[in-house]
Amino acid sequence: MRLLRAPMVNQQGLTLIEIMIALLIGAFLLGGVLQVFTNTRQTYRVQDNMSRLQENARLAMEFLSFDVRMSGFLGCPTLASITPNVIADPKNPNPNAGIPAFSFTAGELVRGANNVTNNWNAGACSASNSCKAGSDTITLQFGGSCGAHLTGNLATDNANIQIPADNTCNIQTFDVLLISDCTTADVFVATSASNGSGTQTIAHANNQNTTNKLSKAYPADAELFQLRSYTYFVRTGNSGLPSLWRQDNAKVGGSVDNPIELVEGVEDMQITYGADTDADGVPNYYVPAGTVGLNLTQVSGVRISLLMTTLEDGLAATSASYVYNGATTTPGDRRIRRVFTTTIGLRNQG
Repeated sequence: MRLLRAPMVNQQGLTLIEIMIALLIGAFLLGGVLQVFTNTRQTYRVQDNMSRLQENARLAMEFLSFDVRMSGFLGCPTLASITPNVIADPKNPNPNAGIPAFSFTAGELVRGANNVTNNWNAGACSASNSCKAGSDTITLQFGGSCGAHLTGNLATDNANIQIPADNTCNIQTFDVLLISDCTTADVFVATSASNGSGTQTIAHANNQNTTNKLSKAYPADAELFQLRSYTYFVRTGNSGLPSLWRQDNAKVGGSVDNPIELVEGVEDMQITYGADTDADGVPNYYVPAGTVGLNLTQVSGVRISLLMTTLEDGLAATSASYVYNGATTTPGDRRIRRVFTTTIGLRNQG
């Protein structure tokens, strides 16, 4: 007997069960791809923000460290050998804004304020961008060199000061300046600054100074410096995040770029001062500014601690607690925070 084979029939489409199985498998595969993408993106965000945090910390420390090292710089002399004569008159300022009362002595080399309020300074803080309450501030003063050596001896102690015009000072009227040689130094306000024939002429009249007379008629080996008086502090930045700011105390007030925002992501700054009580060049202990018994003339080192935060939120899986300045804090966000600390020696103290 011969068996007959049934004719072959081509399949037409898929059954409902096959489609559901295919969709389920596809959903699993797509979910895996999305999970890999999400994890990779989050890893990139964390690494990118940590890189920016570290770079911001490095930059902030660079600003602070440079100016701390420069504090008290007068050129040839030191504050241990002379006390600059200050004739800059804060009571007779230019019509637009005043200048602070400068006291350029060994005790004024580095000054600080501990645990400030959010409105500790009207020029530094504002209603829209308040300063960080509980943070510290530091003020540093020094002469900024810019290649402004005298072109010749002064004829008299009230003579105009002439320097080469190709210096990098960019001296303007009402700038606070410092002139010094190895034995004497004066701090004064420039009442005019004019260029001509390769020479810049600086006047120091008594309409902005207590007198138009310097300590002496300086010789040609003297140098003219721009007086730098910077105050560093933490304040809300333009992005809404806390930032490191710097106020120029020697700049004419009311300027749109004073104070200026330097580095964002600086959430707090704590500073201690190393007192060298036995004059061996090494601090015996570190204490905050305003500590009873702290003699600023004995300070030979400054220790700065910055609490840095990432610029983006949602990086940590949960709100991560951190320890800073001896206290444990649990923030209300999921940013990542790190503490950076450095100790800087004062080069011009003695």
